[in-house]
Amino acid sequence: MPVNLAICAAIAPREYKVEIIDECVLDKPHVPRNDVDIVGIGAMTTQAKRAYALADEYRKLGVKVILGGIHPSALPDEALEHCDTVCMGDAEGTLPHALNDLAAGRPMKQKYNWRDYPSAPIATPRKDLLNPKDYLVFNPIQTTRGCPHSCSFCTTPAIFGRHFRQRSVESIMDEMKEAMETGSRFFIFSDDNFAGNHRWALELCDAITPLKIKWASQCDILISNNEKLLAAMRRSGCQGLILGLESPNPDTLTEARKNYVRAETYLPRIKTIQKHHISLWGAFIFGFDNDDWRNCQATVRFAHRAGLVMSCYPILTPYPGTVLFEEFKKQGRLLTEDWDKYNGATVVFQPKRMTVEQLRHAQMAAFCDFYRPRSAFSRLKLWPLKKCSWLANIAIYRGLVYYYHKKGRPVPSFSDFHHYA
Repeated sequence: MPVNLAICAAIAPREYKVEIIDECVLDKPHVPRNDVDIVGIGAMTTQAKRAYALADEYRKLGVKVILGGIHPSALPDEALEHCDTVCMGDAEGTLPHALNDLAAGRPMKQKYNWRDYPSAPIATPRKDLLNPKDYLVFNPIQTTRGCPHSCSFCTTPAIFGRHFRQRSVESIMDEMKEAMETGSRFFIFSDDNFAGNHRWALELCDAITPLKIKWASQCDILISNNEKLLAAMRRSGCQGLILGLESPNPDTLTEARKNYVRAETYLPRIKTIQKHHISLWGAFIFGFDNDDWRNCQATVRFAHRAGLVMSCYPILTPYPGTVLFEEFKKQGRLLTEDWDKYNGATVVFQPKRMTVEQLRHAQMAAFCDFYRPRSAFSRLKLWPLKKCSWLANIAIYRGLVYYYHKKGRPVPSFSDFHHYA
């Protein structure tokens, strides 16, 4: 669900009649039309080319265009080649200023940077403008924004700052209760770091406990330092968390500037969280300069030992706006700036200790290794039954096998790397 667009709709001045178009759920591509005064388009990097194409078409029709989101915020000068105005960073602190200028007959600025305006609270999205039947999960709720850490590969501190901020508990409760009136009992807190402020997270968990709902989110592994909060999260209905682990290799964490945690503490920290019956999904990244295929294999073996119910292995992607992008560009290691390929599955830079083909093969070998039936039995056990995790693991592995069967190729394995030697 496009929470970003629903938030933009919520903060538009009252004199504007707002419509949301989510091209991801349309049967065919959106066709620009000229019966509107202004169009706002949000884009991540992998969506940038399509966003620019739509913006160009609207401007040909004489419609003013505002671009926002992660990619235009990172590369505003590039975005301005396709639009009238760029809203950089938080929409709450920029978009109302742009729309008020337009409504008052004042020329809009080319750039509205959220850092130049007073901080505005995170808005409650207008979900009434969307059709819940279009979405598998219709109730993602953004409770926080920003991240206090400074990992080199991450767009969050670069675009939304290191200052961690959160919504009022009251506004979150109101949004959840409204959703529950339509039958919702499961929620996704769509945050980069749900527990960035432990005191506030404890307050929220205590408030939602009487609702008897279930929820999942993402946070950093430092949540393991606070067992009181972990217990409160479980009581309030927490079923699972995504942990951004990146790698169990200490040298890789140092390279990634993930300096707030030591790799050797990962396993006991994970066990502390699991002790509270919270399932964990590990998010790793392949392709750092310290990585070769053996390190990638060691990462998957770590995921097995840790008993993670799910894991993912995207390829390192130097997104614009990050320290990593600037470093790779300076070193001449970027292979392309075709933003469609900045998707976590395509190698867009020259790896240091593997070829492009080897890095891609390591990624798919990791998925196939982790989700194979023997691994699932080892990690998930048969009791207590983790029904949803079992179904997801089986579906992913069957999908991988089906894909490679249709391609007429064997399922990738780390043993294939012996042929590269």
